[in-house]
Amino acid sequence: MKIALVAPSPVPFTIGGAEKLAWGLLSYLNQETSHQAELIKIPARELSFWDLIDSYRAFSQLDLSHFDLVISLKYPAWMINHPRHVLYLLHRLRGLYDTYPPLPPRCESNHPAVAPLTAFLRSQTPSRAHIPECFALLDRLRRATDAPPDLFQFPGPLIREIVRFLDDCALAPPSISKYAAISRNVARRPDYFPAGAEVAVCYPPSDLPSFRSGNSEYFFTISRLDNAKRVRLLVEAMLRAETTLPLKIAGTGPEEASLRALAARDPRIEFLGFVNDADVVDLYANCLAALYVPYDEDYGLVTIEAMNSGKPVLTGTDSGGPNEFVENGLTGFAVPPSPTALAERIDYLATHIAEARAMAPACRAKVAGIRWDSVAETLTGAAPGPRRSSRPRRHITVCLTFPVYPPRGGGKSRVYHLYRHLARQLDCRVELLTFADNYQPGIHQEIAAGVDEIRIAKTDDHIRRESRASRRAAGVPVTDVVMPRLFLLTPEYIAALRQSAASSSLLVSSHPDLITAIEAVRESQPLFYEGHNAEFALKRRMLPKNAMGRYLLRLTHEAERRACQNSDLVSACSPADAEAFVAEYAIPPEKILLAPNGVDLASVTYHPFAERYANTSPFTVLFLGSWHEPNIEAALFVSEIARRLPAVHFQLLGSVCDYFRVFHLPLPPNVTPLGVLDDRAKDLALSRAHLALNPMEMGSGTNLKILDYMAAGIPVLSTPFGARGLNLVPGEHLLVAPLIEFPRIIDQLSTCPAPQLASITARARAVVEREYSWEAIARSLASALQARIPALAS
Repeated sequence: MKIALVAPSPVPFTIGGAEKLAWGLLSYLNQETSHQAELIKIPARELSFWDLIDSYRAFSQLDLSHFDLVISLKYPAWMINHPRHVLYLLHRLRGLYDTYPPLPPRCESNHPAVAPLTAFLRSQTPSRAHIPECFALLDRLRRATDAPPDLFQFPGPLIREIVRFLDDCALAPPSISKYAAISRNVARRPDYFPAGAEVAVCYPPSDLPSFRSGNSEYFFTISRLDNAKRVRLLVEAMLRAETTLPLKIAGTGPEEASLRALAARDPRIEFLGFVNDADVVDLYANCLAALYVPYDEDYGLVTIEAMNSGKPVLTGTDSGGPNEFVENGLTGFAVPPSPTALAERIDYLATHIAEARAMAPACRAKVAGIRWDSVAETLTGAAPGPRRSSRPRRHITVCLTFPVYPPRGGGKSRVYHLYRHLARQLDCRVELLTFADNYQPGIHQEIAAGVDEIRIAKTDDHIRRESRASRRAAGVPVTDVVMPRLFLLTPEYIAALRQSAASSSLLVSSHPDLITAIEAVRESQPLFYEGHNAEFALKRRMLPKNAMGRYLLRLTHEAERRACQNSDLVSACSPADAEAFVAEYAIPPEKILLAPNGVDLASVTYHPFAERYANTSPFTVLFLGSWHEPNIEAALFVSEIARRLPAVHFQLLGSVCDYFRVFHLPLPPNVTPLGVLDDRAKDLALSRAHLALNPMEMGSGTNLKILDYMAAGIPVLSTPFGARGLNLVPGEHLLVAPLIEFPRIIDQLSTCPAPQLASITARARAVVEREYSWEAIARSLASALQARIPALAS
């Protein structure tokens, strides 16, 4: 089926539970079932009376008749009219239903413009047929110049009556084919569903990448810091508790300053601010228990995430959704919502750590059935058929020196997106054999449909040897370069590689550094070298000019030579890299395939030029990069530009920020280091930038960042070198200038944006969609591999 998921896009935009649910369901339907789904969103303001009315009207006029099924998720998206409309209700507008009890239930005004409207609202049985007349009466009210301002109080009694009427009309049978809710708490709320409606409860899973259990070192909570989440209650409880265990609080919100002030004298209470997904997983893993006491929460993903991590949850008896999972003494505790009662249970858990840890199996069992497959089956009315009739028996083995998931940074992003699309195009499984970061554990998990990451922890000896080599190389990271000499120090890796390779249809060296390991286990399998860069040329610029640098450069040359000469096929990211392989290693040009860098269009939201420059925030210039020598050089240049342009706000995004932190390098006050962000937070950062920089003067392959910028609709200013290897025309898709011109151009654009930028950004997005989506790149590569490697053709 062709399925439309319909939801509002909040204005101003924020990422909350509704957004995560929509993305999770969309991803599951498209990647794991035979359905085709799209997320349809309309900007929805609700800052005033007429903002909300206009949002309701916009969804009522939306024509989605080209879809077989429509699933609406949140007000006012359910105003959509479709013959197969499934309601998956998160909540109604709670400020007009159950969180403002002092509001009068009815508007008592007799003003001539409002009296016909209220009479109509009160005399009609809710039905979709009444929606047009309701909007006509609202238009009449809007034109009334003498209407008293208090009529339009928001929230207020009139808007309450109107919204409740519109909701009831939109959700009245037979307009809705099926009713579903995210929790029993939502399903049971009065006035949420038509009387007598049968409501299915579909618990949505978390979008965190993984869960694990670690130590029991602190209490943890994560939420928006606002009144409804009642974090203040937790702080007050901790102030009364006697335990020495800390409370870590993740999240931001309007109450953050007052909460910090309240907790200022208690060193046990730590505010973490925004925390990315990878760190959230770790925070859950190492907490003793999760504390979560919102008022009448719709569902409460914190509860689900904590229990998936094997952690009990302390909640309030009036907290709503969490109480569907918290069983006293089995999976946590529910206590009256008072600081005293909470403090008593906090101290109890702190002095009964073994009992809290013993709850782990029950916690996991309680939430084990919460999966997207059951949600999709309930909402679509049938078990979603898999894209493939069975799990493919053949697989390909890919060797890497670094972990892939989560895919943050250029190399990780390339591997993750290229191979998840190749898995589908080749109808095979992909096994990524990777090394964990130093002192991090190994893991075996499916990171995408058809893609498993088998991550092996390095031995202590391996780590020591690598650290010694890095010190002798003037601190340059050498994880990849020394791997040809060190992989045997982690025997588990070669054992896992041998097991995977034994039945593999194709062996892949992604980067050249593990070619020796592959050759040690290879029998007759085809071998493919997937080149990310012309490594020898790149490392010649990066490595120090000392004895260790020269030794590592020889290792790089030898590894790349063997990868190029001994592989059946070689791929290069750019024509320049392909030419370098041919010139340096005397391989035939016909052996080389082009597989450029790309962009995951599904994770990048396009914001047109007019929308971006309508943003009244300070002119913001963005640079995105990982901790990689070419990016470090570029980031240092960006910081110098910032010192010259104090009125412009600069943002650094990615692990390149860590370079400044580790080496204590000061940044100008107008530079904000955002660090490594997950896809959604990164998308938000991209949405707010007015200009993106690609000031690259060294490197190899092509720059992923330039494609991310263009996919998001950000005007790009690049050096000629930065735009190498991409089918981009200066002045048509981006601005190109030498570094010396960057300050002048940025200053000019910050005060007077060039009118041609609108057409430049539109053309840039179009070329990215046409030539540089990972799906298109994988399709082309899969076709070439199948033409050359018979084992992949059938």
